[in-house]
Amino acid sequence: MSDDPLQRGTPPGSLRYFAVLYAPEAARPALQALYAFEAELRDTVRTTSHDVAHTRLQYWRGEVDRLVGGRPEHPVTRALLPLRESGADVSLLHEVLVAADFDVAHVTLNDDAELSALAFRASGSLQTLAAMASRGSPQLSASEKDFARRLGAAVAEVEWLRDLRGDITAGRLRLPLDALEHASIEPAALLADPMPPGLAPLLDQRKARIATELHALQSLLAREERSTQRQGLVLGELHGKLLERIDHRTAVARTRAEVPAWSRFWTAWRSAIRHA
Repeated sequence: MSDDPLQRGTPPGSLRYFAVLYAPEAARPALQALYAFEAELRDTVRTTSHDVAHTRLQYWRGEVDRLVGGRPEHPVTRALLPLRESGADVSLLHEVLVAADFDVAHVTLNDDAELSALAFRASGSLQTLAAMASRGSPQLSASEKDFARRLGAAVAEVEWLRDLRGDITAGRLRLPLDALEHASIEPAALLADPMPPGLAPLLDQRKARIATELHALQSLLAREERSTQRQGLVLGELHGKLLERIDHRTAVARTRAEVPAWSRFWTAWRSAIRHA
């Protein structure tokens, strides 16, 4: 991985790399910085020391405040100054920090409403800023706002399903308690071998719902908006491919699902051409 902090969220060949690659050229620096910010928080959440995680999150809260005030210090937030100066509400990055706080605190989710709220905070808020960067203006249409929110939430949920075993092992439960209770599954049994009988159907239902949401994203945008929001459409289609490769039918997957390199390239190129 590159030592450049601005490339941390978009390493060559990654899903976000291809999304940025097919974005409007003027939007790419801001998009790269947004994904770098996201990567910084993701790495912070995964650190083994709670004290270190809280210290890092406190630093980033201060850095977002400095960005809002026009005085950022970190290379990532400095790269977001043009977005702030365009009128975009960069304080939305605080929502991503709230989601990271929840993860560090191992907050459990009671129902799908709480899961959806966390998904928006974790990714929907960032995708709203990405849509503004792609538009080149903070003035998004109602359909672009809806698209960005729903894209971000779906991306978060796909990645939570992919990382389910690792998250549970680390104490982060990204499944709502009421759904587990309805399926007669005790949270402590999620990684049991064999898996609880109701878990595979529950995860398949969630996969199907997310797939439906990803498939619907294109229809949210007017035809003339699709080219502008191409990075989001590419990202959504790539996550659809990732979702297809997540297989929890016999056990909570031990191996992290990945989209093959050739499929990433083909899917991104085909999506970009279709929405040009």
